[in-house]
Amino acid sequence: MDLTPIITRLRQWCPAGTFRQIGGAAELDAAISSAPVTPSAFVMPLADRADDPYLASYHLQHVMRHFAIVLCVANRADATGEAAASELASRRSAVATALLGWAPDESTGDPIAYSSGRVLRFADGRLWWSDEYRHQATNLNLA
Repeated sequence: MDLTPIITRLRQWCPAGTFRQIGGAAELDAAISSAPVTPSAFVMPLADRADDPYLASYHLQHVMRHFAIVLCVANRADATGEAAASELASRRSAVATALLGWAPDESTGDPIAYSSGRVLRFADGRLWWSDEYRHQATNLNLA
């Protein structure tokens, strides 16, 4: 799954200052193993689920592509995490505004839809959150 269009979309559509870093899976790995800049967003693939192919004269198959936007925000303002929750909400909203209803490839896919969200980790003064999205693409190969 090529996530470059999604990363580009976030960089172009999220208001200036929303994120100090937007990257992919490699940048997420580096951020987890060090002290990440905050706020940050990372796009990573989760899964592809395909329907059975159909039609005899050519190969046509629908694939549901699942990916996550992993967000990291700082929680240094208070011990309860309330400030981090508020900051997270505004960042999640910016991502949703950039992605929902947009199709990474309009010729072969449906618009992106939201699937679910959850806390990944709350430690070391940082809140890590994952929002999962999906979109259906059509693979077409002439036989």
